Amino acid sequence: MIKASLYTFSLLCLPLVGAQYGGGGSSTTTTATTSSTASSTASGSASATQSVNVGQNGFTYTPDTIHVPKGGVVEFHFYPGDHSVVEAAFNNPCHPLSDTSFFSGFMANANNGKPVWSLTVNDTNPIWFYCGQVGHCAAGMVGVINPSGSDTLNAFKSAASNANGQSVPATVQGGILGTPSASQTSTASSSTASSSTASSSTSATSGTQTTTGGSSPSATNTAANLHVSIDLSVLSILTLTMAMILM
Repeated sequence: MIKASLYTFSLLCLPLVGAQYGGGGSSTTTTATTSSTASSTASGSASATQSVNVGQNGFTYTPDTIHVPKGGVVEFHFYPGDHSVVEAAFNNPCHPLSDTSFFSGFMANANNGKPVWSLTVNDTNPIWFYCGQVGHCAAGMVGVINPSGSDTLNAFKSAASNANGQSVPATVQGGILGTPSASQTSTASSSTASSSTASSSTSATSGTQTTTGGSSPSATNTAANLHVSIDLSVLSILTLTMAMILM
């Protein structure tokens, strides 16, 4: 009877010791945090903006050749000379491409790069343009956005010098008349890029991996497991000793 009670007592003690210190297993939770900030941007969330000075150096667009991504904006800054910007076909310079071709209108009171007429580029196909003022296109006041293939600005300018007069659309259309913003846009884009770089750097530095338990237990868990083993060994010795005494 005493042996049976002792045996039962031993069996009851084992789960209690295990419950007090926990089993050898542990749940593992790994959280990886990776953050990356991009600007689009450019697709950009913010579109590229480029400036063209109209008539600053006589009958010229400066620059007369530019490359702008889809969704980008070209700002035409007007100087004195009553200039304009009109869309043309490569094979028919000095005349509108169609009735819906963009046309800035004539800027009779332009001064020091004001006003500014902004044109949004909807694709990357070549866009040819000219000044619709009498004699300006023939004098070489032409330009191109996103040139490609064998069509060149020099060929377009040569054809313009032999054009049969000039004309413009019936209405001003295709762009927005406003104030300069290219420098402000460049500054904003630079600030955005700097913030994005700083954010990416911070994210890379602060990216953390937190592990609780797992295959590499902490010193505290190791000590606890060792304590459990010692207690179980002591209990087993006591049980065997008591059993031998009562035999």
